[in-house]
Amino acid sequence: MTTNISSRQNSGREKLSSFEGMAPVAGASRELVDVLQKIVQNAGALLDVNNCSVALLDAGGSTLVTLATLHKQGHRPRQTRFQKSEGVAGWVAEHHEPLVINDVSLDPRFKRLGRTPIGSMVCVPLFDKEEFIGTLTASSPDKAAFDGRELRMLTIFSDQAVLAIVNERQAEIAQRQADQLEMLISLSQGITTHLEAGDLYRTILVNVRRLVSAQHVVIYHHQHHSQALRPVAEISDDASVACLEETCGAGIKIGEAQGEIININHSTSLVAWAAMHRHPMLRAPGVGTQFSAPTQNGEGSALETGPAMAEMAIPLVSKEVLYGVLVLQRATAFNSEELRLMRNLGNMAAAALENVELFYRVRADQEQWRAIWDASSDGVALVGVDTCFIEANPAFGQIFGIDPQQIAGMECLELFACEDEDSHEACRELCLIHRALQGQKSLPSIEVDIPVKGVSRSIGLSITPVLLANQPFCLVIARDMTAIRDLTRMKANFLSMITHELRSPINAINGYLDLVLTGIAGDLNTQQREFVRRARSGSEHLYALVEDLLLVSRADSGQLRLNRSVIGLQELIANSIEELELTAADNGIEITTTIPADFSRVYADGTRLQQVLRNLISNALRFTPSGGSITISASVIEEEDTTPSTEPQKVVALQVRDTGSGIAPEYQERIFDRFYQIPLDHSGRTSGQGLGLAIVKMIVELHGGHVSVESAPGQGSTFTFTIPGLLS
Repeated sequence: MTTNISSRQNSGREKLSSFEGMAPVAGASRELVDVLQKIVQNAGALLDVNNCSVALLDAGGSTLVTLATLHKQGHRPRQTRFQKSEGVAGWVAEHHEPLVINDVSLDPRFKRLGRTPIGSMVCVPLFDKEEFIGTLTASSPDKAAFDGRELRMLTIFSDQAVLAIVNERQAEIAQRQADQLEMLISLSQGITTHLEAGDLYRTILVNVRRLVSAQHVVIYHHQHHSQALRPVAEISDDASVACLEETCGAGIKIGEAQGEIININHSTSLVAWAAMHRHPMLRAPGVGTQFSAPTQNGEGSALETGPAMAEMAIPLVSKEVLYGVLVLQRATAFNSEELRLMRNLGNMAAAALENVELFYRVRADQEQWRAIWDASSDGVALVGVDTCFIEANPAFGQIFGIDPQQIAGMECLELFACEDEDSHEACRELCLIHRALQGQKSLPSIEVDIPVKGVSRSIGLSITPVLLANQPFCLVIARDMTAIRDLTRMKANFLSMITHELRSPINAINGYLDLVLTGIAGDLNTQQREFVRRARSGSEHLYALVEDLLLVSRADSGQLRLNRSVIGLQELIANSIEELELTAADNGIEITTTIPADFSRVYADGTRLQQVLRNLISNALRFTPSGGSITISASVIEEEDTTPSTEPQKVVALQVRDTGSGIAPEYQERIFDRFYQIPLDHSGRTSGQGLGLAIVKMIVELHGGHVSVESAPGQGSTFTFTIPGLLS
């Protein structure tokens, strides 16, 4: 006789599943087996029977495994496995109903295991919150040993048993997660200590094998320029479980990984999809042409692929930058716990790969900087705030004739020969490193003559502060200017010699022309006198050009000096106009002056000021069309460049204003440079030699004044220069 008792309804469930995160039942922990053994012992005592067993559903959800039994003889339990619907426990697992069999010989669902005599039995399902997890079975050699009372007692007991099983499983999960967290922390420390890519790849593969069992693991490196994934490291193993620590490194190949390069835009590659979408991808085993991408709700989207092995692809992403993909393959499916572990490991590996890339970049920059430092033809050195050299490149040592290693620690006063009695004037200014750092701007470049191995060498030096928070320093750049200095001196000497040689015949020509104009050689008719005057004007122009060249050569050789005296500006301006009045008349240009007759006298070099006025007027004549005018004026103004503690100084301001073609703004900053000429399409009729305005600036600044220009295309130009030394 058979009795069926239904105590639960579970029609809403579509399939049975194991407790999330549990290990396979076949590998149940010793602690869980001990709890199950106590359950069968207490159940046997409760029902006063000697045969009890507990079977739990495995991770696949289709097989029951007997993990604990109670035998009178005390035999060790056998882990019997049977499918749902197989045997009494299988029927209970399939129908989710308790079952009492009064005579097993009459029930076809009974399946005899072993030689223990069984007459009747009772089996109840184990539920955890409506989720079937196993069965609890008791049997007796007597028939009809169980009735409704024993069934109710066992059902109530099963609830307590489930609570004990669930608590033990949760404790196992908590302990396993704690162990995994500790392992991940340890792995993180090991991964982040590597700065070489090969060592890091090896460490990643070893850690993968310690955490998850896989037959094949590959690391793909993302090549940003080609958008390709190249295999750089792999490990293959037939082991079905995670390795031991001492054997995890066997079989690793670095730089010899087999496999083809995958384009990141490949539409049917699991690896490419993981890289493109920056999300882990899973494929179940045996599905052939599909793999799935895990989403937040646990479901996946089917995509085309090739092999039928289970595969997991973890993108290695740090700060939204893809560094590669970690791929695992094996015959069995990967579970959510393994996915979580690999995601955590992938995050650590991506951060470590980022550090490696930054390390390579910094090392490449350092090597490039060192190559430039060593190969530079200019001498480069670093000077600290204590005015001692920190480092110098080979060119710097070659310029000063000292080994660069010996320069480190040397004071700049010593290297620049500032301790000698006859040291150069700019020496003290050069070594004011503190002033450069405090002012946060470069010191003016200077050129000094320094004895190097008994030979005087001209060295150009510039000091630029480099402001770092922890260690500010100055960058000193040195360039050997000896050859340029010698060529400049040769040029200056040549120009000086030529100009001196030209002055004598020009003076003779001017003298004889003046004699002819006085009539000492006879009277001249009007035409003859005009011809001689023009010849005299051309001679004066040639003499002025020679004077300009002589002035430049003297300035280059440092021999330019002023011969100051008290002069009147009215006479000075009149003499300057007289030299160029014929040129102005020929071009139809009017020259006027607006200067008071009682204008104060000044203390200056009259010859040089007349040269300034002559160059400015000549420049105005050159760029003023016929019918235009030139106005020369003088006034007394207060100097603007004064400090608040000093009274404004009165200076003389002379202006030369013309109605010529004007100067475009982009050319106004360069017109005072030596030999610079404005392009012809922006100028007037003719161009000069590019020396006139440069000499103007040179003479004015030598007097302590400054020169400026105000101009606009088509509106003429106004040149203004100031001269101190005004007399009351």
